[in-house]
Amino acid sequence: MDKGERNNIEYQRIKKLSELDLDYRNLQEEFQSLVELAAHIAGTNISLINLIDNHSQWTVSSYNFELFEIDREESICQYTIQSENAMEVQHLGKDTRFKDKPYVKEDGFKYYLGFPLMVETGESIGALCVIDYQEKNISEEKKKLLRLVADEIVKKLENKMKLDVLQDQLDRAIVQRNQIAHDVRGPIGGILGLALSAENETLEQSEFDLYLEMIKSSAAKLLDLTDDILERQKEQLKENYFTLSEFKKHLEDLYALPALNKKIDFAVVFNKEKNHYSFPRKKLLPIAGNIIANAIKFTEPEGRIAVNLDIIDAKDNVSLLIEVKDNGKGIPKEKLQNLRKTGVLSERGTNDEKGYGLGLQLVIEMVDSIKGMLTIQSEENKGTTVKITIPIGSH
Repeated sequence: MDKGERNNIEYQRIKKLSELDLDYRNLQEEFQSLVELAAHIAGTNISLINLIDNHSQWTVSSYNFELFEIDREESICQYTIQSENAMEVQHLGKDTRFKDKPYVKEDGFKYYLGFPLMVETGESIGALCVIDYQEKNISEEKKKLLRLVADEIVKKLENKMKLDVLQDQLDRAIVQRNQIAHDVRGPIGGILGLALSAENETLEQSEFDLYLEMIKSSAAKLLDLTDDILERQKEQLKENYFTLSEFKKHLEDLYALPALNKKIDFAVVFNKEKNHYSFPRKKLLPIAGNIIANAIKFTEPEGRIAVNLDIIDAKDNVSLLIEVKDNGKGIPKEKLQNLRKTGVLSERGTNDEKGYGLGLQLVIEMVDSIKGMLTIQSEENKGTTVKITIPIGSH
């Protein structure tokens, strides 16, 4: 297999993971029972679900171990996802790939068994692994059970994506229902007002009084119904929408620690005056995440990365602005000119991090898919500024 074929396979793999549009920090509880089951089947101290993107391995759910993020090239599971079969290492300290890793030398991990998390289209997006401080002898029957657990994890992840698609359709239906509710409120309010006015007049016919009371009661109930429709619509939309402050928190939760590990000053700011806007979260985390991960990779220790989140409130439309600015290596002029054509930067990072070179290509494709715009300004040895604007609605 030549380099081009390998790059294409890897690109399709990280693209599939991005399409799942997962929030890595909110999956622990959802998969807790499955990682615990895996550890009990294997009889190991630790069980992890690791997802592997362009730069990092993210532990999204774990048993008997804290969630963490490490550079992809430092992980064991990067080898597991290269095959359809399970990978077993009886003694990590005797394997030249892992014997010098901190989790082997300092934490004393010895045994590893990992199963690739392969989606139905054939890409491995990560691994289910069990780890122990002692060597283990796990039977073939238990390995079959662990494979079933891995398959169940994949099903749940893919079902989340399918539910997101259905939620998008539901959101559109809710917007229509919302409009109906607003349309209905007007005439109903008029009926209620008429009934109240008539009630205050001197009337001789008791039957007419009763009739007016019925009108008032019916109109009030209908108003309550429309209020309920609107309130439920707000709650359902909230789960799939961000405000600027919520977006900031998610980015900090995901990338503050990787930046800190490299001693990079990482800050996310947002326009507090525009925090009343809400916008769809779809694709925002993989888009911003790939840009920030790239900035961390190509920025020297003690460097700076600033992320600015804002709302551009133009005359005819409203857009979300994501700006990521670093003072890192920068991009050579000739590569910057060809970036939209190739989308590939394959250089190693400032700490010699391995360059997979596909993150920007994926970002460009995702931004285009949601009708956004991406611009890059960069100068060698002075840094890079990436600006992304994404339409989120109109006035």
